[in-house]
Amino acid sequence: MFSKRLLSTIGRRTIRYKARRDPVQIRFAEPPVHYAGPVAFGLTACAGAFVVSAVIYDRNQVSFWERLRQFGGMRGGGPYSRTVTMDDYIAERQVWMQEKWERLRRRVEQLDFLPQDLVRAYVMVEEKILSLSEAEKTLWSLIGINVAIFGCWQIPRLMPFMMKWFTHNPAVPGRSITMITSVFSHQEGFHLALNMVGLYSFGMVIHQHMGREQFVASYLATGIGANVVSHVLSLATRRFRPVMPGLGASGAIYGLLAGTAVLYPHSSVSLIFLPFIPIKMGYALPAMMGFDLAGILLGWRRFDHYAHLAGASIGLAYMTYGEKYLWRPLVQDVHQIRKNRS
Repeated sequence: MFSKRLLSTIGRRTIRYKARRDPVQIRFAEPPVHYAGPVAFGLTACAGAFVVSAVIYDRNQVSFWERLRQFGGMRGGGPYSRTVTMDDYIAERQVWMQEKWERLRRRVEQLDFLPQDLVRAYVMVEEKILSLSEAEKTLWSLIGINVAIFGCWQIPRLMPFMMKWFTHNPAVPGRSITMITSVFSHQEGFHLALNMVGLYSFGMVIHQHMGREQFVASYLATGIGANVVSHVLSLATRRFRPVMPGLGASGAIYGLLAGTAVLYPHSSVSLIFLPFIPIKMGYALPAMMGFDLAGILLGWRRFDHYAHLAGASIGLAYMTYGEKYLWRPLVQDVHQIRKNRS
């Protein structure tokens, strides 16, 4: 069940630049605005995330059901048959774990030349990894990617590279790839910590509901989709709001928050600015979306409010309609294509 107290104020940051004041004002021609290319790239990336995840899901399902057949629980059928018994599933899991432990034992035997303390530490780490659930493995992998990119931000020599390729600036053409890379990019430790707490807390709930492949696809698509919306609206309102580069996973995290609110609207969450007052998810999400709407109307520039609202909206839409009208038909189509080719 969803935990009672979670951090939920997660912000996709915008980066400000300080410009020198010139005694002479020079007007430059306004650079051309690019909508079609970045939008097409972003939507293609979202579609690609789902297609690749569906292919992996189908392959894993076929492999899983092939393993189950070894235990005599199936007589024909296929990867979408429901004739398997719980005993078959338990037996398959037990054999799978035994194989994992046997591989670990063989690796340890090959490390007998190392000091015992080092081998013991290695075994402890491997045992911890083996004991992780599928959701924990997925979430810790995503957290690891974010932490690694954060580490790159801390290297001064890499700063120009990171600024160029790990922040998304709608005003700069030809860098649509940053709509993907910026989803994993955090420059400040506090920003990273807040988003990763949100990723683990809300991600655990959504992952358990969706499964690994659908979770990864929806997480990536929500983050990229939020950047696409932010890109378009930032350029459309550039006469009223300065266009600044942004980074952070909060568009995707807002999607997870919205999905959790759909699944468990009566569960409680604690906002960081009201840590001692638990608020039901059904109320917390509208409050946070209202905060971001106010940020847009009042011209606040600390966070990318467009990305926040877009991420929450995508999360609400996908959790309500996505699995039924997108994921399941896509998986069935992928399976049928694979079956016709085999």
